[in-house]
Amino acid sequence: MKIVKTLLYITVTGLCTTAMAETLTPDQVLQKVIDHYPSINTAAIEIERARQSIKVANSQLGWKLEAQAGVERGVNLLGTASDIVSVGAGISRMLDSGSSLTFDGGVRREDSETILSPAIPNPATSSNFGVSYRQSLAKNTAYSLFEESRTSAKLDLESSLAEREELYDQLANQVMELYFSAATLLARVGNVEQSINRAKRLQSYINNKTSLGISEEKDVLQVDAQLDSLKAENKNLNVLWLRQMVSLNRLMERPWDSGISTTYQANSKTEDFDSLFVKAKNYSPKIKLLETRLAQADSVISTRRDERENAVDLVWFAGGRNYQGDNVTGNTSESELTGGLRLEFKQEINKSGVDAELYQAQLQRGAILQDRKLLLQNLQYELAGLLAEIEANRSSITAYEKSVKSETIKVDEAIKRYRSGRIDTDVLIKFEDQLSQAKFSLELQRISLVRRHYQLQIIQGVIWDKILKPEYHDFLSEPQFRSSVK
Repeated sequence: MKIVKTLLYITVTGLCTTAMAETLTPDQVLQKVIDHYPSINTAAIEIERARQSIKVANSQLGWKLEAQAGVERGVNLLGTASDIVSVGAGISRMLDSGSSLTFDGGVRREDSETILSPAIPNPATSSNFGVSYRQSLAKNTAYSLFEESRTSAKLDLESSLAEREELYDQLANQVMELYFSAATLLARVGNVEQSINRAKRLQSYINNKTSLGISEEKDVLQVDAQLDSLKAENKNLNVLWLRQMVSLNRLMERPWDSGISTTYQANSKTEDFDSLFVKAKNYSPKIKLLETRLAQADSVISTRRDERENAVDLVWFAGGRNYQGDNVTGNTSESELTGGLRLEFKQEINKSGVDAELYQAQLQRGAILQDRKLLLQNLQYELAGLLAEIEANRSSITAYEKSVKSETIKVDEAIKRYRSGRIDTDVLIKFEDQLSQAKFSLELQRISLVRRHYQLQIIQGVIWDKILKPEYHDFLSEPQFRSSVK
């Protein structure tokens, strides 16, 4: 009994909220969902993470500072114990061309316990400074890895953007599925309510005839049975509608019992297949994701091929050196300029590991190309099928419009004959059921046509021309994010 009361309350509540329902188009519902759906913020965070990866990659071209200082007690080349204090520093960076530039310098002070020659300063201080420029003539592993990381970071951002677009499309499909399922339920409810009104008119007419002793008991029973059946179906449909309404309100973050009424209009224009396919292919987030994966594979292949090469570097260097200190005869100070050019060569004897990685990257690239080919084929068939269904919908609408017109004429004529007693009640009920079914079928075809047009808009991406997407929120300004990055 408690369950029955609960269902009755829900049904009555659903009817009340429908009476005060807000009429929303599919675009308006989608806009409300986009404004509130939490996964959109998650996608925005992922995009910002990818943007930071680009900064991380580009930072490899920044200047790098190295410094060292130390104190030690050691033995010099002549076997004499010495106290040594040294300080050194250097700064370097890799250039956009892949070459590298280095500046370095240092100071060393040595105090020996034993002086082997009066001409040798003790303690002695030596200092040096220099600049070197390294240019790779063949293999350049550091620059190749930098290029790979920078390319990977950029592609990571493009991938995150494509994943967000795919999330938008998935959300749009989910919203349209719920919206047009709700529209179908409301159409069914309206159709049943029209049938109830017709049955009540027929019941009133029969009751009047019964009071005059014209109608038979079986006519009364037939109409009562039809009316009871329609009322039961109407209550069941309202319970189903309430569930659908709650699902839509949940996506829009509205109160669960907020009333909703649907409205839709079919688009009579459709472009040709070729132009639609070009738009769908250029927009497709899934294809964009595969394109980023393909570019990443190409980047890995390029890096591995470079790693197979022998390293040949040409190095220019120049600088100066100063040596000074006190000896028996006085103060000694010597300075010299230094510089030169050298060629460096390095070869990896065992290249099996690099060869295996190169082969793996080539296999991955081949698999991505196959996935891309399959995805394009699926897109072609999906688009062609959708266009065929739209055309079939239009033909069905034309046919059902004729059917409704014919059924209406048939029912009107049957009512005239029924009032003159020339047909039975069950025949009139049958005719009215056929008219009701024809009207409902017509409305279903209209809903299906609008639904497929929205599917077509989602595939092309043009649906987002009418929807305002949320701008990225600065999540690092939120307290929980600030505390996590301190």
